[in-house]
Amino acid sequence: MQNDEKLEEIAMLIIANSGAARSGAFGALEEAKKGNFDSAEQLLQEAEKSLHKAHESHRELLKMDAKGEIEKTGILLAHAQDHLMGSTLAKELIRELIVLYKK
Repeated sequence: MQNDEKLEEIAMLIIANSGAARSGAFGALEEAKKGNFDSAEQLLQEAEKSLHKAHESHRELLKMDAKGEIEKTGILLAHAQDHLMGSTLAKELIRELIVLYKK
């Protein structure tokens, strides 16, 4: 696989898994609003798994960069990074909001 194709594939994995994590986290928040805290926790755990997959792909990018295999970055990689950071922040904030809903 060419380097550009590999970068594109990794970026898409980051975007897809980050999106799944974000959706799961917001689903957890909706469940918490209804008082369904067990369901909320299950959705948060699924979001964590998706974020873990996204971070694994991100680590692969970092390894490639450290080896000098990435000559240039494009908007797709920036977009993937943005998705990852936004989803991570959303999940962390939603976890805190759920704690507040429990109180």
